Amino acid sequence: MRRLFLYGDVADNFEAVSAPFVQAAGGRSARIALLLAGGPGWEEYVPRYCDPWAGLGVREVIPIAPLGDELKLSPSQIAELRRCSAVFVGGGDTRRYHQIYVLSEARAIIRELYASGIPYGGVSAGALIAPEACIIWGSKVITPTNEYLVRTSLYLDPAKDGDVQLRVDQGFGLLRDCIVEVHFAELGGFPRLAEAMELTGSTFGLGIDEPICLEIQEEAFAKVHGRGRACLLKRLGPLRFEARVFEPGDEFEIAGI
Repeated sequence: MRRLFLYGDVADNFEAVSAPFVQAAGGRSARIALLLAGGPGWEEYVPRYCDPWAGLGVREVIPIAPLGDELKLSPSQIAELRRCSAVFVGGGDTRRYHQIYVLSEARAIIRELYASGIPYGGVSAGALIAPEACIIWGSKVITPTNEYLVRTSLYLDPAKDGDVQLRVDQGFGLLRDCIVEVHFAELGGFPRLAEAMELTGSTFGLGIDEPICLEIQEEAFAKVHGRGRACLLKRLGPLRFEARVFEPGDEFEIAGI
């Protein structure tokens, strides 16, 4: 069975909402490949994932990240990835994750693992890049005739970040015809999700609040874990959407809206 576990963020209930992922990964015998973005001090972020999993009995987590200023994995890291019982992609700068894991040989390996039944988990950036088309950056859309925010104006500072234009690109392709947006309620994600669906022509969109884990089986059947809400959008035509809101414990079929 193919299973995705998509998290809005590492919230204060991360251990509890990790339980279904850990169980799918093999429980106490799990061997989780934790893919991070590297860069200075990246090891500091490992415990935020490993400690909650250890509380669930996981004994083996393999942190994987590029060394130094590299944007690709070493042959030994690729070998470790191939030997895992579950893949989990962390949060951070989605652009960097996209470069390291989507625009490299890692993409084909992750797709192969997932197709063989190895569960995939992703939080924030790791959830965003799971579908075939994904949001990788941006809080604003600027066109020749218009300019509008697609996330709260407090999220990105143009003076600091420079480029704030919404950008979409290819993801892992583990979900088809569906865009994912995270921090959904917290950062006002509805406009960005709707715009990304417009730009890519995607039929469906999933909005995930930070304390939520959305478990998806066979790319079709979803269950909501945690605290908060998940939102399913269906694009009916240009700038026309239908939406449903789901709470923890709810189950739904993505194409059933």
